[in-house]
Amino acid sequence: MKNYSKVVEKMKSKQLTLKQLKLTMEDINYLRDNGHNVKEQYDPRVEDYVYYIVTSGDTAYIKISDSLKQGQEVNLKLLEISDLHCGCRNFDKQGLDRTLQEAQARGVEFVHISGDLIDGFGVYRGQENNLKHNKAIEQINELMAVLEKYDFWYIASMGNHDQSFCMKGGLDPIKYLEAKMAKKGKRFTYLSAYEANIIHAGIVFRLIHLSGGAARAASYKVQVYLSRVFESNLNDVEIGGKIYNLRSIQAGHFHTFYSLSMSGIRIIMPGNFQHDGDLEKRMGISGKTGGIFTELTIIGDKIAREKIEFFDPWERKEG
Repeated sequence: MKNYSKVVEKMKSKQLTLKQLKLTMEDINYLRDNGHNVKEQYDPRVEDYVYYIVTSGDTAYIKISDSLKQGQEVNLKLLEISDLHCGCRNFDKQGLDRTLQEAQARGVEFVHISGDLIDGFGVYRGQENNLKHNKAIEQINELMAVLEKYDFWYIASMGNHDQSFCMKGGLDPIKYLEAKMAKKGKRFTYLSAYEANIIHAGIVFRLIHLSGGAARAASYKVQVYLSRVFESNLNDVEIGGKIYNLRSIQAGHFHTFYSLSMSGIRIIMPGNFQHDGDLEKRMGISGKTGGIFTELTIIGDKIAREKIEFFDPWERKEG
């Protein structure tokens, strides 16, 4: 029997391929069966899946770039979106395409998606009447037809609708999307957790999907989550055995546009891509379609300059 102690310690601090770890999928399954929270995701930089162990809570992360040296500066252009709900009859496919076209024109490299990429199945009573596609593969294929047209690095976290197909051991649709995008040579990373962290220049950009209750309870859910964040040490976020600064929270699930800054943390809700309908209004998830364009200048370990713009793909531009 293998001695896994050294590899477990390595996986707590690094994200490595099976080849680098000298492991097989049988080894990964053994670690999972023995209580280790092993995560995996596609990393386009190595054109392979990486594996690592999360030691606190059900989180996931990816480190794009580590902390800058003193005086160093980096400019970052993001598109932040959520709640696409591809597969439902009211999915705003054209609006998403217009938004990605605009992102391409602005020179965006990273697209952060905070859950509910698809509409799923069986999430609420009568959902089948609101679906255009009932099967996971059909929903994913429709979404991929839009995403694969562009060369962004998409980084997505889990939403409650994404998880619905695999609640009873079925297909994990976003993992399927991740694999299909990889085969096409596209950059797509699925951080399979409701709370996921992206590290840009040593600063944590957190994606959360505040599920687990009626959407109309949004203000309460956000308050509980943010209270927990603000009661913690904001400069003491441990990820992969290192300490980073949490400076951004992007919250999905509520289909609304919202932005504020508290205690040095930017907090946004980036809207959705589901046209309003009677069902959405009854469930309290009616909101503006679109996303948020964010331009940041990071100097050292701080966000020095920031520009946030909500983008409505259906707003008519003068001139």
